[in-house]
Amino acid sequence: MMGLLGVVLANVIWSGSFPATAIALTQVPPSLLTVVRLGTGALVLSPALWRERKQVTLHAILLSLILGCVGFSLPVYFETKGLGLSTPAIAAVMMALEPVFTAIVATLWLRETLTTRRKVALFVAMIGTWIIAGLPRPGDLGYLEGDLLLVAAVLCYALYNAFSKRLITRVSVLSATSLTLLGGFIGSIPLWIAKGAPIPHVIARPELLSVFYLALLATAGAYFLWLFALTMFSASKVSLFLYMQPILGVILSFLIVRAKPSPSFFIGAIFIFLALYMSERRVRSIVPPGT
Repeated sequence: MMGLLGVVLANVIWSGSFPATAIALTQVPPSLLTVVRLGTGALVLSPALWRERKQVTLHAILLSLILGCVGFSLPVYFETKGLGLSTPAIAAVMMALEPVFTAIVATLWLRETLTTRRKVALFVAMIGTWIIAGLPRPGDLGYLEGDLLLVAAVLCYALYNAFSKRLITRVSVLSATSLTLLGGFIGSIPLWIAKGAPIPHVIARPELLSVFYLALLATAGAYFLWLFALTMFSASKVSLFLYMQPILGVILSFLIVRAKPSPSFFIGAIFIFLALYMSERRVRSIVPPGT
């Protein structure tokens, strides 16, 4: 139950990161926002890493640096820049590929079993996300760069989701989160420098609050909850819950700005909840009690 609550809460937090990113980008460059997010997250969780430093091996450090670059430095920058060059609807559909890519990576390299029921659940959930997004059709060349950046971000996230399970078998969840964020922070600095090391002279309050949200909650907090869930479930199952984000995003939009959900939202939500039910029902039939 705790693992389930953790992955749901992580997706609640991440669903708010899209509008927060859009607000922050009005004054903060993507490369700087990436550095701030990862650096703050690593700093917040560093006390746990210091307490457990004697348990951290060289192999865990090297794996963390690689995962930090692949799972944080590159995708956070790709996603941040891609969101600014694409449309929100297309972005939602592109990010829906993450569970599919994660399942493929986990099956090919980690030898996780992807049952027929899980494959069908992934497909049904993708259809639900597409319906919620308003049935967008990619192909506008004006958004091609942004769409490709989002796909690259999704592939990086999928690699991180799958291979981070190996890290949390060697160190605690807090240490793993801190180490990967630190690796991501180190890897994001060259990207920031390559962009001219931009620093805005003035940041308004809404943008500053958005940066704090992205750094403290959407990075440090949410990724800790994500790795915590991975200690209890397979990577392919945990990633399936990412399909909750479009539902939660619409709910947050209604609560914050009173944006009324369209009929397509309810249809898509039914598809996604059906997919989650199909996946959970299968897992319960093969996992012994107490696992």
